[in-house]
Amino acid sequence: MNKQRALFVAIIILGLVTPVIAGSQPTQYVYNLSYKFENQGTTDVELTRDDVSIPMFLNTSWQSVQLDEVNVDYDVSMIDSDGNMGAVIGINRLLLPGQEESFTASYKISSSEQSVPEFDLSTAQGFSSIPSNLVTEYCVSSETFPVDDPMFGEIASSVVGEDDTVLGAVSSLVEYIMDSTTYDNFEVPRYPDDTLMNHLGDCDDQSILLITMLRSLGIPAYLQVGIYVHPSIDDADTSWAGHLTNEAKGVGWHGWTMVYIPPWGWVPVDLTLTSAKSGLELIQQAPEYGVNIIPVMNVSTQPYIGATLETRERIINSSIYVTVSDEAHAVYG
Repeated sequence: MNKQRALFVAIIILGLVTPVIAGSQPTQYVYNLSYKFENQGTTDVELTRDDVSIPMFLNTSWQSVQLDEVNVDYDVSMIDSDGNMGAVIGINRLLLPGQEESFTASYKISSSEQSVPEFDLSTAQGFSSIPSNLVTEYCVSSETFPVDDPMFGEIASSVVGEDDTVLGAVSSLVEYIMDSTTYDNFEVPRYPDDTLMNHLGDCDDQSILLITMLRSLGIPAYLQVGIYVHPSIDDADTSWAGHLTNEAKGVGWHGWTMVYIPPWGWVPVDLTLTSAKSGLELIQQAPEYGVNIIPVMNVSTQPYIGATLETRERIINSSIYVTVSDEAHAVYG
Protein backbone atom coordinates (compact mmCIF):
# COMPACT_ATOMS: atom_id res chain seq x y z
CA MET A 1 0.00 0.00 0.00
CA ASN A 2 1.60 3.28 -1.08
CA LYS A 3 1.69 5.58 1.92
CA GLN A 4 0.89 8.62 -0.19
CA ARG A 5 -2.47 7.01 -1.00
CA ALA A 6 -3.34 6.55 2.64
CA LEU A 7 -3.04 9.91 4.38
CA PHE A 8 -2.54 13.59 3.70
CA VAL A 9 -1.93 15.12 7.12
CA ALA A 10 -3.69 18.45 7.60
CA ILE A 11 -0.61 20.66 7.70
CA ILE A 12 -2.32 24.00 7.15
CA ILE A 13 -1.00 25.72 10.28
CA LEU A 14 0.98 28.56 8.78
CA GLY A 15 3.55 28.45 11.57
CA LEU A 16 4.86 25.20 10.10
CA VAL A 17 5.89 26.80 6.82
CA THR A 18 9.35 27.85 8.04
CA PRO A 19 11.96 25.21 7.11
CA VAL A 20 13.59 23.33 9.95
CA ILE A 21 17.07 24.41 8.92
CA ALA A 22 18.22 27.11 6.53
CA GLY A 23 21.70 27.62 5.15
CA SER A 24 24.02 27.16 2.20
CA GLN A 25 24.85 23.57 3.10
CA PRO A 26 22.38 20.75 2.34
CA THR A 27 20.16 19.70 5.21
CA GLN A 28 20.28 16.04 6.20
CA TYR A 29 17.18 14.13 7.30
CA VAL A 30 16.36 10.59 8.36
CA TYR A 31 12.92 9.28 7.45
CA ASN A 32 11.70 6.05 9.10
CA LEU A 33 8.69 4.12 7.85
CA SER A 34 7.02 0.99 9.23
CA TYR A 35 4.03 -1.12 8.21
CA LYS A 36 2.08 -3.76 10.13
CA PHE A 37 -0.62 -5.94 8.52
CA GLU A 38 -2.95 -7.98 10.74
CA ASN A 39 -5.52 -10.55 9.65
CA GLN A 40 -8.21 -10.31 12.32
CA GLY A 41 -10.62 -12.60 10.47
CA THR A 42 -11.25 -16.33 10.16
CA THR A 43 -10.13 -16.88 6.55
CA ASP A 44 -6.87 -16.39 4.66
CA VAL A 45 -6.24 -12.99 3.04
CA GLU A 46 -3.61 -12.24 0.40
CA LEU A 47 -2.00 -8.81 0.21
CA THR A 48 -1.36 -7.22 -3.18
CA ARG A 49 1.92 -5.98 -4.65
CA ASP A 50 0.76 -2.42 -4.13
CA ASP A 51 0.09 -3.12 -0.43
CA VAL A 52 3.76 -3.94 0.15
CA SER A 53 5.33 -1.28 -2.10
CA ILE A 54 7.07 1.80 -0.70
CA PRO A 55 8.43 4.78 -2.70
CA MET A 56 12.05 5.27 -3.73
CA PHE A 57 11.56 9.08 -3.82
CA LEU A 58 12.74 11.43 -6.57
CA ASN A 59 16.40 12.37 -6.97
CA THR A 60 17.05 15.84 -8.38
CA SER A 61 19.81 18.43 -8.58
CA TRP A 62 18.79 19.74 -5.13
CA GLN A 63 17.64 16.53 -3.46
CA SER A 64 19.21 13.12 -2.91
CA VAL A 65 17.35 10.26 -1.22
CA GLN A 66 18.75 6.83 -0.40
CA LEU A 67 16.80 3.84 0.90
CA ASP A 68 19.33 3.11 3.59
CA GLU A 69 17.97 0.06 5.38
CA VAL A 70 15.05 -2.37 5.17
CA ASN A 71 14.70 -5.22 7.65
CA VAL A 72 13.60 -7.71 4.95
CA ASP A 73 14.55 -8.36 1.32
CA TYR A 74 13.05 -6.18 -1.41
CA ASP A 75 13.11 -5.62 -5.17
CA VAL A 76 13.22 -2.21 -6.87
CA SER A 77 10.96 -1.72 -9.87
CA MET A 78 8.64 0.74 -11.58
CA ILE A 79 5.36 0.83 -9.67
CA ASP A 80 3.07 2.96 -11.86
CA SER A 81 2.52 4.35 -15.36
CA ASP A 82 4.23 7.64 -14.46
CA GLY A 83 7.58 5.91 -14.05
CA ASN A 84 7.87 6.27 -10.28
CA MET A 85 10.20 3.72 -8.75
CA GLY A 86 9.39 1.73 -5.64
CA ALA A 87 10.70 -1.00 -3.39
CA VAL A 88 8.47 -4.09 -3.33
CA ILE A 89 8.97 -5.59 0.11
CA GLY A 90 9.42 -9.35 0.30
CA ILE A 91 7.22 -10.19 3.27
CA ASN A 92 4.78 -13.10 3.19
CA ARG A 93 1.67 -11.78 1.44
CA LEU A 94 -0.66 -14.63 2.42
CA LEU A 95 -1.90 -13.95 5.93
CA LEU A 96 -3.61 -16.77 7.80
CA PRO A 97 -6.27 -16.01 10.42
CA GLY A 98 -4.65 -14.25 13.37
CA GLN A 99 -1.35 -13.79 11.52
CA GLU A 100 0.52 -10.51 11.15
CA GLU A 101 3.41 -9.36 8.98
CA SER A 102 5.47 -6.20 9.35
CA PHE A 103 8.52 -4.40 8.00
CA THR A 104 10.54 -1.26 8.64
CA ALA A 105 12.50 0.98 6.27
CA SER A 106 14.84 3.92 6.76
CA TYR A 107 15.82 6.62 4.26
CA LYS A 108 18.69 9.13 4.25
CA ILE A 109 17.75 12.47 2.69
CA SER A 110 19.96 15.38 1.64
CA SER A 111 18.03 18.51 0.64
CA SER A 112 19.17 21.98 -0.46
CA GLU A 113 17.28 25.24 -0.75
CA GLN A 114 16.37 26.31 -4.27
CA SER A 115 16.56 29.85 -5.57
CA VAL A 116 13.14 31.42 -6.14
CA PRO A 117 12.62 32.79 -9.67
CA GLU A 118 11.78 36.48 -10.01
CA PHE A 119 8.24 36.13 -11.30
CA ASP A 120 7.08 39.32 -12.99
CA LEU A 121 4.10 39.85 -15.27
CA SER A 122 6.10 42.35 -17.30
CA THR A 123 8.52 39.62 -18.42
CA ALA A 124 5.95 36.81 -18.63
CA GLN A 125 5.62 34.98 -21.94
CA GLY A 126 2.59 33.82 -23.89
CA PHE A 127 1.13 30.41 -24.64
CA SER A 128 3.13 30.09 -27.87
CA SER A 129 6.31 29.84 -25.77
CA ILE A 130 5.20 26.49 -24.29
CA PRO A 131 7.05 23.61 -26.02
CA SER A 132 4.62 21.48 -28.00
CA ASN A 133 6.03 18.23 -26.62
CA LEU A 134 5.09 19.32 -23.08
CA VAL A 135 1.55 20.13 -24.20
CA THR A 136 1.31 16.65 -25.75
CA GLU A 137 2.57 14.93 -22.61
CA TYR A 138 1.13 17.04 -19.78
CA CYS A 139 -2.20 18.31 -21.11
CA VAL A 140 -3.83 14.93 -21.74
CA SER A 141 -7.10 13.85 -20.16
CA SER A 142 -6.87 11.05 -17.61
CA GLU A 143 -8.88 9.34 -14.89
CA THR A 144 -7.61 11.85 -12.33
CA PHE A 145 -7.54 14.92 -14.60
CA PRO A 146 -10.68 14.68 -16.81
CA VAL A 147 -9.73 17.40 -19.27
CA ASP A 148 -12.18 16.02 -21.83
CA ASP A 149 -15.06 17.27 -19.67
CA PRO A 150 -15.85 20.65 -21.34
CA MET A 151 -17.02 22.12 -18.02
CA PHE A 152 -13.45 22.64 -16.83
CA GLY A 153 -12.34 24.38 -20.01
CA GLU A 154 -15.37 26.65 -20.02
CA ILE A 155 -14.84 27.74 -16.42
CA ALA A 156 -11.08 28.15 -16.88
CA SER A 157 -11.53 30.26 -20.02
CA SER A 158 -14.07 32.44 -18.24
CA VAL A 159 -11.73 32.98 -15.27
CA VAL A 160 -8.66 33.77 -17.39
CA GLY A 161 -10.50 36.01 -19.84
CA GLU A 162 -8.23 37.76 -22.33
CA ASP A 163 -4.99 37.36 -20.37
CA ASP A 164 -2.45 36.20 -22.94
CA THR A 165 0.48 35.33 -20.64
CA VAL A 166 0.86 31.94 -18.97
CA LEU A 167 1.85 33.51 -15.63
CA GLY A 168 -1.23 35.73 -15.71
CA ALA A 169 -3.51 32.81 -16.57
CA VAL A 170 -2.07 30.61 -13.81
CA SER A 171 -2.34 33.45 -11.29
CA SER A 172 -6.01 34.00 -12.19
CA LEU A 173 -6.88 30.30 -11.83
CA VAL A 174 -4.99 30.08 -8.53
CA GLU A 175 -6.92 33.06 -7.20
CA TYR A 176 -10.20 31.52 -8.35
CA ILE A 177 -9.54 28.33 -6.37
CA MET A 178 -8.22 30.28 -3.37
CA ASP A 179 -11.41 32.35 -3.24
CA SER A 180 -13.89 29.54 -3.89
CA THR A 181 -12.45 26.53 -2.00
CA THR A 182 -12.20 25.87 1.72
CA TYR A 183 -9.59 23.46 3.07
CA ASP A 184 -11.10 20.20 4.32
CA ASN A 185 -9.28 16.91 4.82
CA PHE A 186 -10.68 13.69 3.30
CA GLU A 187 -9.79 9.99 3.60
CA VAL A 188 -9.16 9.65 -0.13
CA PRO A 189 -8.41 12.09 -2.97
CA ARG A 190 -11.49 13.59 -4.64
CA TYR A 191 -12.36 14.05 -8.28
CA PRO A 192 -12.08 17.68 -9.45
CA ASP A 193 -15.80 18.03 -10.16
CA ASP A 194 -16.52 17.17 -6.50
CA THR A 195 -14.04 19.79 -5.29
CA LEU A 196 -15.45 22.33 -7.72
CA MET A 197 -19.10 21.76 -6.82
CA ASN A 198 -18.71 21.36 -3.05
CA HIS A 199 -16.02 24.05 -2.66
CA LEU A 200 -14.10 21.75 -0.29
CA GLY A 201 -10.77 19.98 -0.66
CA ASP A 202 -7.39 19.33 0.89
CA CYS A 203 -3.96 19.83 -0.66
CA ASP A 204 -4.11 17.19 -3.39
CA ASP A 205 -7.83 17.80 -4.11
CA GLN A 206 -7.27 21.50 -4.80
CA SER A 207 -4.17 20.72 -6.84
CA ILE A 208 -6.06 18.17 -8.96
CA LEU A 209 -8.73 20.78 -9.72
CA LEU A 210 -6.10 23.37 -10.67
CA ILE A 211 -4.22 20.89 -12.88
CA THR A 212 -7.40 19.90 -14.71
CA MET A 213 -8.20 23.54 -15.43
CA LEU A 214 -4.63 24.32 -16.51
CA ARG A 215 -4.53 21.36 -18.88
CA SER A 216 -7.88 22.39 -20.36
CA LEU A 217 -6.18 25.64 -21.47
CA GLY A 218 -3.11 23.88 -22.87
CA ILE A 219 -0.85 24.68 -19.90
CA PRO A 220 1.29 21.64 -18.91
CA ALA A 221 0.79 20.57 -15.30
CA TYR A 222 0.99 17.52 -13.06
CA LEU A 223 0.62 16.61 -9.38
CA GLN A 224 3.64 16.14 -7.16
CA VAL A 225 3.37 14.37 -3.81
CA GLY A 226 5.95 14.42 -1.05
CA ILE A 227 6.71 14.57 2.63
CA TYR A 228 6.85 17.67 4.80
CA VAL A 229 9.37 17.50 7.66
CA HIS A 230 8.78 19.60 10.77
CA PRO A 231 9.27 18.73 14.48
CA SER A 232 5.87 20.19 15.44
CA ILE A 233 3.97 17.47 13.59
CA ASP A 234 2.64 14.77 15.94
CA ASP A 235 -0.47 13.08 14.61
CA ALA A 236 -2.43 9.84 14.81
CA ASP A 237 -5.49 9.01 12.75
CA THR A 238 -7.73 6.01 12.11
CA SER A 239 -9.74 5.86 8.89
CA TRP A 240 -11.12 3.46 6.31
CA ALA A 241 -13.79 2.16 8.75
CA GLY A 242 -11.12 1.44 11.34
CA HIS A 243 -8.96 -0.67 9.02
CA LEU A 244 -6.18 1.91 8.56
CA THR A 245 -4.21 3.62 11.32
CA ASN A 246 -1.62 6.27 10.51
CA GLU A 247 0.90 7.54 13.04
CA ALA A 248 3.10 10.50 12.11
CA LYS A 249 5.84 12.18 14.13
CA GLY A 250 7.89 14.98 12.64
CA VAL A 251 6.52 14.38 9.14
CA GLY A 252 3.32 14.68 7.10
CA TRP A 253 2.32 13.97 3.50
CA HIS A 254 1.52 16.82 1.14
CA GLY A 255 0.54 17.45 -2.48
CA TRP A 256 1.07 20.41 -4.82
CA THR A 257 0.94 21.40 -8.49
CA MET A 258 3.88 21.53 -10.88
CA VAL A 259 3.15 23.84 -13.81
CA TYR A 260 5.18 24.99 -16.79
CA ILE A 261 5.38 28.81 -16.88
CA PRO A 262 7.65 30.30 -19.56
CA PRO A 263 10.30 31.65 -19.37
CA TRP A 264 10.85 30.14 -15.89
CA GLY A 265 10.03 26.51 -16.75
CA TRP A 266 8.55 24.04 -14.26
CA VAL A 267 7.54 25.74 -10.99
CA PRO A 268 5.68 24.54 -7.88
CA VAL A 269 2.30 26.02 -6.98
CA ASP A 270 1.11 25.24 -3.44
CA LEU A 271 -2.54 26.10 -2.79
CA THR A 272 -2.75 25.23 0.90
CA LEU A 273 0.58 25.76 2.68
CA THR A 274 0.93 29.51 2.27
CA SER A 275 -0.49 32.76 3.65
CA ALA A 276 -0.50 34.49 0.24
CA LYS A 277 -3.32 36.92 -0.55
CA SER A 278 -3.16 36.80 -4.36
CA GLY A 279 -2.45 34.29 -7.08
CA LEU A 280 0.88 35.83 -8.08
CA GLU A 281 1.97 36.13 -4.45
CA LEU A 282 1.12 32.45 -3.90
CA ILE A 283 3.29 31.43 -6.85
CA GLN A 284 6.14 33.57 -5.52
CA GLN A 285 5.86 32.10 -2.00
CA ALA A 286 5.77 28.37 -2.79
CA PRO A 287 7.30 26.59 0.24
CA GLU A 288 8.62 23.83 -2.04
CA TYR A 289 11.73 25.98 -2.61
CA GLY A 290 12.69 25.28 1.02
CA VAL A 291 14.63 22.29 2.29
CA ASN A 292 11.96 20.49 4.29
CA ILE A 293 9.47 19.58 1.55
CA ILE A 294 10.78 16.45 -0.16
CA PRO A 295 9.19 15.35 -3.48
CA VAL A 296 8.40 11.63 -3.54
CA MET A 297 6.41 10.93 -6.72
CA ASN A 298 4.83 12.48 -9.80
CA VAL A 299 1.22 11.92 -10.87
CA SER A 300 0.28 12.60 -14.48
CA THR A 301 -1.39 9.63 -16.19
CA GLN A 302 -1.88 6.98 -13.49
CA PRO A 303 -5.39 6.43 -12.05
CA TYR A 304 -4.43 8.09 -8.78
CA ILE A 305 -7.97 8.61 -7.47
CA GLY A 306 -9.55 5.44 -8.82
CA ALA A 307 -6.74 3.22 -7.54
CA THR A 308 -7.04 4.74 -4.07
CA LEU A 309 -10.81 4.20 -4.00
CA GLU A 310 -10.38 0.58 -5.10
CA THR A 311 -7.73 -0.05 -2.42
CA ARG A 312 -9.91 1.48 0.28
CA GLU A 313 -12.91 -0.61 -0.76
CA ARG A 314 -10.84 -3.81 -0.83
CA ILE A 315 -9.29 -3.20 2.59
CA ILE A 316 -12.58 -2.23 4.22
CA ASN A 317 -14.27 -5.38 2.89
CA SER A 318 -11.49 -7.61 4.20
CA SER A 319 -10.29 -8.65 7.65
CA ILE A 320 -6.97 -6.87 7.16
CA TYR A 321 -6.00 -4.05 9.53
CA VAL A 322 -3.04 -1.87 8.62
CA THR A 323 -0.87 0.39 10.78
CA VAL A 324 1.53 2.79 9.06
CA SER A 325 4.02 4.75 11.16
CA ASP A 326 6.15 7.65 9.85
CA GLU A 327 8.92 9.47 11.68
CA ALA A 328 11.42 12.01 10.38
CA HIS A 329 14.02 14.29 11.91
CA ALA A 330 16.93 16.48 10.91
CA VAL A 331 20.46 15.22 11.47
CA TYR A 332 22.90 17.73 12.94
CA GLY A 333 26.68 17.56 12.71
